[in-house]
Amino acid sequence: MAEISIIVPVYQTKDYVETCVRSFLAQSFSDWEMLLVDDGSDDGSGEICDRLAAEDARIRVIHQENSGVSRARNRGLQEAAGRFICFADSDDRADPGLLAWFLEKKRKSSADIVCCGYVRETSNGSECPAKALEKTLLSPDEFIAGALGEANGMLLSVWIGMYPADLAKSVAFREDLPYGEDSLWLCEVLSRAGSVYYEPEPLYHYLITRDGNTATRISLSKQEKVIEAAKAMAAVRKERGGKAYHHLLKLLTDDEIEAARLAHAEGKKDAFRKHRRNARKLAAEIAGFADLDRKERLRRRLSAFSPIIGVDAFCRLKGRKA
Repeated sequence: MAEISIIVPVYQTKDYVETCVRSFLAQSFSDWEMLLVDDGSDDGSGEICDRLAAEDARIRVIHQENSGVSRARNRGLQEAAGRFICFADSDDRADPGLLAWFLEKKRKSSADIVCCGYVRETSNGSECPAKALEKTLLSPDEFIAGALGEANGMLLSVWIGMYPADLAKSVAFREDLPYGEDSLWLCEVLSRAGSVYYEPEPLYHYLITRDGNTATRISLSKQEKVIEAAKAMAAVRKERGGKAYHHLLKLLTDDEIEAARLAHAEGKKDAFRKHRRNARKLAAEIAGFADLDRKERLRRRLSAFSPIIGVDAFCRLKGRKA
């Protein structure tokens, strides 16, 4: 049995997947297995996976019909045999010390889940490393709140962590959500954990501007799927309340404001009114949360009141574009 199983969903990433895999072949820790789940690629990605598996017995390839990233990750969870689970996206890469760092921090902290930092890479090579939270050993409530309040965002992505296999397998990725499914999975897993260890050591490299990356395309239809995931995340933490729930409602408010702006841009009046109404209701609710920054609460009240003029006015006051 391998110590760590690395699950990598693969779809149409022929120009990137080999770099991803070789970043794990270069790891200083070697007791791992990798499950490359080819989600019906027709660009040659599957053939590259097969070739790489022929080079190293630790790599297994699973070919399936195109069913989406969630089903690919679920298949990987079903097949994984390691004591711990890690994830990677096939267009990203890991630093050589990633797996060893996870295990060292797990041993020293005894936390249920260990998370590292990351850098966001663009096509021009610029990087934006994650920032530190106030402390390293956190409750799930503290980690979720810190992640959502972190300036760089994207901390609630599955590839930042190492998870005990039994905990990881206790939650399935929702296959009906094309966006936000990984943040929802992580929120659910965190809510079943007792403690989280986090340092901003930038050991994972997240590519955000490749052609075909869905994170770079925005539309009302996509934003409404993002809202569905945000609502599900808030529901996970609702009974517990606390800072995490408050930050999730703040995120949902922002998502509704953005949906209203997109609806306005696309000329969809009914959708605009619906999302503006939702944003106003949420902004009024979070206005009473003393643990959220006062200026942030005020901004959301202004932006929800007028998703077009309000957002633009606030941004001009702050000296930046909307």
